[in-house]
Amino acid sequence: MNILPIGKIVFDRVSKRYRLGTLGTLRGAVAALTCRERGNDGPRDFWALKDVSFQIEPGDSLGLIGPNGAGKTTTLKLLSNITYPTSGRIIVNGRFSSLIELGAGFHPELTGRENIFLNGAILGLSRREIQRKLDEIIAFSELERFIDTPVKRYSSGMYVRLGFAVAAHVEPDILLVDEVLAVGDASFRHRCIEHMRKLRRQGTTIIFVSHNMHLMRDMCDSAMLLVSGHISAMGSTGDVISEYEKLLLTTEASQSDLGPPSSLSVNSRGQIILSKIEVLSSLPDADTKLASHRDATVRIHYQTPSPQNIGRIDLRMMRDDGTLCSAIDSLGSTGQDRRFLEISGSGVIDVLYRPLQLTTGSYYVIVRVTDPSDSLVIASGQSLPFHVYEAYSIPEPGLYIPRVNWSKHDLD
Repeated sequence: MNILPIGKIVFDRVSKRYRLGTLGTLRGAVAALTCRERGNDGPRDFWALKDVSFQIEPGDSLGLIGPNGAGKTTTLKLLSNITYPTSGRIIVNGRFSSLIELGAGFHPELTGRENIFLNGAILGLSRREIQRKLDEIIAFSELERFIDTPVKRYSSGMYVRLGFAVAAHVEPDILLVDEVLAVGDASFRHRCIEHMRKLRRQGTTIIFVSHNMHLMRDMCDSAMLLVSGHISAMGSTGDVISEYEKLLLTTEASQSDLGPPSSLSVNSRGQIILSKIEVLSSLPDADTKLASHRDATVRIHYQTPSPQNIGRIDLRMMRDDGTLCSAIDSLGSTGQDRRFLEISGSGVIDVLYRPLQLTTGSYYVIVRVTDPSDSLVIASGQSLPFHVYEAYSIPEPGLYIPRVNWSKHDLD
């Protein structure tokens, strides 16, 4: 028998069926059993997952993407043994930590400190391990002042902070994350993200569920698109996100044409999609290279099903080796430009560089859109590579070519 390496996950033809509604009458229960014996689904049978198979290697990070009800949370609950599959097999090797329902094991009458020991024991830590990590957990939660207060007096934000602090310090081989960053303040979300990046660098296998596509690109090596309990696409994060965005746009278009919403509940309310980022020359007949001394326009194509308030649009010029060449945002140099605080429908935003001023080389543009609090990136996109040329004789021209005037004055 082959033993899986620590941190590996195998999902082999897994299906999960739920029965909707109450138990009902005896006649209904007998009818449901008869249907199952004949291989048919009963009227209340709902398949959250159907014949799903995938593998994750140790240290990899997989993003689960899909509309509400697609089976993402069910997948995490199956992995964490909260529920069990109807058919198929699941193999998970290693200690795992679930950031699914933070603080689910807390006792309201116990203090924060006591709940750290209780929740840590539930997650598999010994008392000695919890004692060793106690100060670090309390510091991460920033609840030093309230740690000996019963958690029934905590706010929802304090409750979640303590739950994340405990779960994230288990030193897991496998980390399961389900939209925990949708709550908490900006500083808490930032600490959560940085801690997950740290675990990823240390080789923790991560399965990450989020509707934030920017975070998905940032956190995951690959992604899987679930639709109605089936795998619709799997591969590189960028490619799968593109498939998901096509699904969002196609469904929105069909719903607006046909009237009532379809059975596929994408629920893209609040979704901003940057469908394309272009870098265009000011000359209509220009080739694929851009002249540094001429104007250039970055064109941002966006789509959203309903008006969305945003914080700002951040635009960064990057050299192909990852060097940041310039960074600007829609609020302007004074931070007072309010024209771009709402995006609605579909359209383009043009940003004119006058002139481009980059030195010869290959570049790309990254665009990010933040939420109204300016603390979380809610949409992002990246252009295809573009090339810039400029004639000059200096052997090391730097990042950009400044527009200057030379003058000479004799003092005699």
